[in-house]
Amino acid sequence: MSNCPLCGGKKLVKLFEAQNAFVSVGDLANHSFDDTGGGGGGNPYCKGDLRIELKQCLACSYIFNALFDRQKMHEAYFNEAYITPVAISNIMSSHILRLSEKIKSYTAGVGLEIAPGACDLVKALAGDFEFFYTIDPSHTPQKLLISERNVRHIRALFNGEKVKDNLNHKIDFVIFRHLIEHIDTPREFLESVVGLLENEAMLYIETPNAEEIFESKRFYEIRHEHCNYFDKVALCNALALLGCELVESVEYYERQWIGLFFKKTGKMPKQLPILLYDESLTKALNLEIVKLEELLKPFENVALYGAGGHANSLITYLSETSCRKIKCAIDKDERRVGTYLQNSNIIIKNNDMQNLQGIECVLMCMPCYEGVVFEKELKNHFKGKVILSAKGIQYLSL
Repeated sequence: MSNCPLCGGKKLVKLFEAQNAFVSVGDLANHSFDDTGGGGGGNPYCKGDLRIELKQCLACSYIFNALFDRQKMHEAYFNEAYITPVAISNIMSSHILRLSEKIKSYTAGVGLEIAPGACDLVKALAGDFEFFYTIDPSHTPQKLLISERNVRHIRALFNGEKVKDNLNHKIDFVIFRHLIEHIDTPREFLESVVGLLENEAMLYIETPNAEEIFESKRFYEIRHEHCNYFDKVALCNALALLGCELVESVEYYERQWIGLFFKKTGKMPKQLPILLYDESLTKALNLEIVKLEELLKPFENVALYGAGGHANSLITYLSETSCRKIKCAIDKDERRVGTYLQNSNIIIKNNDMQNLQGIECVLMCMPCYEGVVFEKELKNHFKGKVILSAKGIQYLSL
């Protein structure tokens, strides 16, 4: 890709490269690597077959994967092995409740959420809104919202002009959470969304915080299905060019996620100073991988704590020797229990402490919940070594 997908700029710098990426870290395997005679796809142990090449635009600071494969990603989303994350923790549930109250403080008119996932936020809002629309190519929202009297699901990929034909109301508030990082045509998408709104209407965007990811050197956040990495400034500047003004910003999970509230004014706010990276970021991320490999060397029996997308991504960065030491991955989501991380023998077990018998070291790979889970489930119940990863690789003895 020769031009920036956000602003069209031609001056791009390469920030980071990765090999062996999975198409989607949301997929899990029903059988072990050994049982399928090598993972079933011909790839090495714990490895995929894609490359990642992060580039940054020097004009607008947008960071994106120049090797993103849209076709393969589209196929993965409709794969039965793909598991959509759901809120299974009190932390996530309280986040939804706080967010819904904040949204309602701006308006209780007509809302629209694009790609609502498990529809937890829609359910929290619908009773107080005049009317609510959801749009997603899946049937799932329609099933989940069947008991909501004032909600209508539009089953389609988002397209601003086509959506207008299916609306019977003026939209007062558009919401999309953890969607923009999956869209490789961000300028066209944002233009289409803003085009739905009249002046004074609101827009809420939630996405991983690129600035915090790189500060914390969480290399495993870089995976194929996240085709871009936004910070607050890059989003504010992009929306400013579309006549939207930032009215409030919030941060969640120790700054790991950002939530931005915009109002469409029709005016063009001043552009903010951008944050650019250089080769020092490449060095820092690669050194963090080396550090983790060194810490794993003394052990033969390791458990991952967390078996979602982060875990599937992390194993692609480790050597086969290190990956073979990982005997299981612990997760509270019962839909995952009994399956395996991709191209591996790493079986997923529930968080019963008996499943850590014989484990010498726990590697935590659930950054949003790391602190709470460590305190509640590991600190006073597990004896051994623990490697934290949310805020840089840290080594503890229990």
